[in-house]
Amino acid sequence: MLKIKFPMNESHPNWFYDFKPMKFLMLGSFPPHQSRHAFPFYYPNKQNRFWKVMADISGISLVADFSDTDKVIEERKSIMRKLQMGIHDVAQKIIRKGNSSLDSDIEIIKYQDIVSIVKNHSELEKIILLGFSAKSSAAQSFLKYVKDEKIEAVFPEGFNAKAPAAFYIFIDNRKIECLILNSTSSTSSVQVPKLVEQFREFIFDTL
Repeated sequence: MLKIKFPMNESHPNWFYDFKPMKFLMLGSFPPHQSRHAFPFYYPNKQNRFWKVMADISGISLVADFSDTDKVIEERKSIMRKLQMGIHDVAQKIIRKGNSSLDSDIEIIKYQDIVSIVKNHSELEKIILLGFSAKSSAAQSFLKYVKDEKIEAVFPEGFNAKAPAAFYIFIDNRKIECLILNSTSSTSSVQVPKLVEQFREFIFDTL
């Protein structure tokens, strides 16, 4: 008998790790389906290259076995602290099509309060949006969030929401650079060395 997969409502896990200084805020769209989690933290799908790229840039090796959840998460938090890099997702609640991890198969029904994070971190300089092609990708979703929240934004002439691209938002009279970069998903054709190069050039050149 054919099993029909109905859309499922999901709320984001309470994963946000708040620390200071946080100069950069990485934003994805939403975590993959729980069945694909190797550990309960951001980018939990072992196929995603995010932590491989960040380990390379930070010089912190990922050696913990996935059976040791606490150590796995602490390694990743160590990378975040060294790179002064916060992580969150744009979506707080979604409707997902089956068990898909694709941005094209999720619909955002509630956004995270990104403005509050910016206000809580006067040292924050850049917001990085990972992925741009799908309607519910980080870049497309964040642009909608900016519009819905009536956040002042300035776009360069000929702006196109593709990687790499930049625009600015203004919150509490602060100018925050927003960068659109390639997704680290394994479905992306961009290889790890190119991702490392891109992240170093556009984000971590000041560290």
